[in-house]
Amino acid sequence: MSVSSLLSALLVLASTATASHFYGGSMTFSSRKGINGSYVVDIRFKQSFHGCDTYDYWGCGSGNCGSKSYYVSGRVDSSSYGGSWCQTEAVMKRTVPNNSPFQLHQISCCWIYNTVTTGGNWQLLTQIDLGVRSDTSEPNRSPVATTLPIVRVPQNCPRNYNLLSCDQDHDQVRCRYGDLSANECGMCTQHAGFTLNQDTCTLSYGNSSVGGVYAFELVMEDYPTQNINLNYTAMAGVVRTPFVAGSSNPPLSKIPLQFALEVEAPAPSCTEGEYLPRFIHPTPHHGEHLQARVNQELEIRVKATATYSSIIDVVFSGPLNSTKEITTTGEYVINWTPTSDNFGQHLPICFIAEGLYGSRNYQSEMRCVIVVVEAEGPRAQVTCSRDTMSVSIERATISGIHGDHLRLNYNASCLVSSNSTHVFTTFSLTGCGTQVEETEEHLIFKNTIMTFDNPNHIITRKNEIGIEVMCKYQKKSSITTRFDAHRQAVNFTERGFGSFSYQFEFYQTGSFNNMRSPNTYPLEYNVGQPIYMEIEPVNLVQNTEIFLESCVASPSDNPTYPISYPIITNGCGVDETVHIYTSHESSVKFSMEAFKFIGQYDQVFISCSIIICQANNPNTRCAQGCTNGTVIASSSHVHKREAGIQTGSHFISQGPLRLKRSASLTEAISPSLNLNLVFVAGCVVAVVAMVCGIIFYKSRGSKINYQLLKTNEI
Repeated sequence: MSVSSLLSALLVLASTATASHFYGGSMTFSSRKGINGSYVVDIRFKQSFHGCDTYDYWGCGSGNCGSKSYYVSGRVDSSSYGGSWCQTEAVMKRTVPNNSPFQLHQISCCWIYNTVTTGGNWQLLTQIDLGVRSDTSEPNRSPVATTLPIVRVPQNCPRNYNLLSCDQDHDQVRCRYGDLSANECGMCTQHAGFTLNQDTCTLSYGNSSVGGVYAFELVMEDYPTQNINLNYTAMAGVVRTPFVAGSSNPPLSKIPLQFALEVEAPAPSCTEGEYLPRFIHPTPHHGEHLQARVNQELEIRVKATATYSSIIDVVFSGPLNSTKEITTTGEYVINWTPTSDNFGQHLPICFIAEGLYGSRNYQSEMRCVIVVVEAEGPRAQVTCSRDTMSVSIERATISGIHGDHLRLNYNASCLVSSNSTHVFTTFSLTGCGTQVEETEEHLIFKNTIMTFDNPNHIITRKNEIGIEVMCKYQKKSSITTRFDAHRQAVNFTERGFGSFSYQFEFYQTGSFNNMRSPNTYPLEYNVGQPIYMEIEPVNLVQNTEIFLESCVASPSDNPTYPISYPIITNGCGVDETVHIYTSHESSVKFSMEAFKFIGQYDQVFISCSIIICQANNPNTRCAQGCTNGTVIASSSHVHKREAGIQTGSHFISQGPLRLKRSASLTEAISPSLNLNLVFVAGCVVAVVAMVCGIIFYKSRGSKINYQLLKTNEI
């Protein structure tokens, strides 16, 4: 492009782009052969400004750039902290007549107001070479790259930014500063206080005496790891060689990667997890490859903690049509559903957690993952009703089923049926280990269909599949029907006792006179608030008493659920706040203080095991009381139950409960706490309307790889 052409483009765009203020941009591409020798180039480019407009003013810098055959754009994410920015992504298809190299170029004014370099023009340039590679027999694909529009670091806190540098062709990826003479940048400044490792694409901040916004205009290039030929239909082939320092051998392609970095006032501490947010489980690791399937929603769960600052947001850069929600447990869920056009693509997603302390906003490290889009998974129909989920899956679309050994998540009693054509099941939204999650807009119920070896075992070494099914309901205040969370009375039948019913209820106070209404479930509690509970017969059974054998708190009302917190064991209070009010009576009253499990579950049930005994009989388990795990010798025969003296253990549960949301909770959680407990958030009292039923397919090979968590993520 001539200098006059560049100036013309600059003048045309200045009136619109100037008001937006540029925060950076990037572009990636892949291609496929079209008809009559043509090629279709799939291009994704991101740009960030103050506003959410996409400027599609890409000009042809050199070669034959063909014509645009498809274009769609939209907002990815935005933030009001660190300057108000909005990132958009556009997906563009260009049809070119042959596979000869060409360049796309864009230029305008101005970078975000910059106290370090006083602002200036910006330029983006992408070099696309569609020559057929001799090693893959396909055209070259660019590196996979994206970044947040602006990253921020306190002046006194050294930090490394590991820029995503992944290549689908397994080429060597390098990063360098843009060259003004090649139209790769607008200001082309290499800032003091920063170092760029070109081999690893790592930008390191050491220290700077000057605070403010720095513009980084980088170029990402890929080189083959061995000598290869590039063959063309309209020109002679060329040889491409690996990168050698000091040589001038050209890359296979080059793409822009530009963003802003702000050096802020010093922080009280540079330790992650104090003022600067620290990522915790289940946040994926940097560089991790995540599997996605065509037409099936992908979830990426991100969670961060900080002792002194409050986590207020997770900002991200991802593919067009990705969305973000926050759950009641403080997890941010990034969702994206690939289409058939995305099959085979590798797409990047980067994210940063933001924490607020007073008027200061602090950022975590930036993490990036690669989403690998695979073929569509099992064909299924999920039907969501008011209180059940029904699933029917075409058996021909599932591989690796071991006979008919299928069941629902962690529940040996909830088996899944199958015939020669389909796998099918219907289960309650509140049973069979179904997990409940609440976001600001949705109520989500999830379960997993999995294979197993033996219906009496909770482990398997032949687990080939896991099909996660989900019903997502949208909260609608205009709907009058409530989700029926309250558990009804439990009916028992025992020889010598006949049939009887017991109910598990919660009360407002320790007087046990004001029962919590079933219409108010799930119940809400503050941390430390007393929870008053009573298990009593629906109709009084003469000459009987109840013994509270054990109680646990768990995200499920399934007694075999693998995650639980003991409250009462062997009739003895295990939790230090437990108080048992009654003994040797027809009902049992007890209380404890509400607490917080840490993790990804959105509900808690209080589940208890009770024994009904003949009243005033010293030979029963009820009479023995708390044993602390031991049995008194003279009374050891009480475990050999006699008909008419005592019943077996019966399971009864109530819930779910949820913890009231409060900004202070985040500040109260120390990063040194053990993160293997999970609580008190529950499904919402709000009314719901059905949105959809969705499946997630997680295929597993015979070899299962395990990865240890870093100690700071346990």
